[in-house]
Amino acid sequence: MINLNELRADDLKKIMNIRRKIEVLEVEMAEILKKAQKREPPLSVSIRNMRLPRKAQPSLRELITTILTKSERPMSVQDLYEASLGEGYQWRSQEPINALNVKMYTDRTFKKASPGLFVVRNPAK
Repeated sequence: MINLNELRADDLKKIMNIRRKIEVLEVEMAEILKKAQKREPPLSVSIRNMRLPRKAQPSLRELITTILTKSERPMSVQDLYEASLGEGYQWRSQEPINALNVKMYTDRTFKKASPGLFVVRNPAK
């Protein structure tokens, strides 16, 4: 503990100024807390983290197969993406063109008809 008899006058003035500031801040804090208690509590779930239900939609493979079968011609990734939007498909990826590109080159359901154009490998008859 500090012995007040050993402090100089200017030190005591600084202590008193700081003590006044603390008292003012405590009064402000009490007022803020009173206001906060009067408000309704915030919702426990933030809207940003809330998951909305997705409408039922086909898998990406089913969608692409349907689009290619309907078109009856080879299509590019960009054409497939635009057609998927026309079908109302909800993309989960932030980069849907890249996701579609990967799907077309890795899924054995589809094959390249020519550079950049794809068809269904074994269309249902």
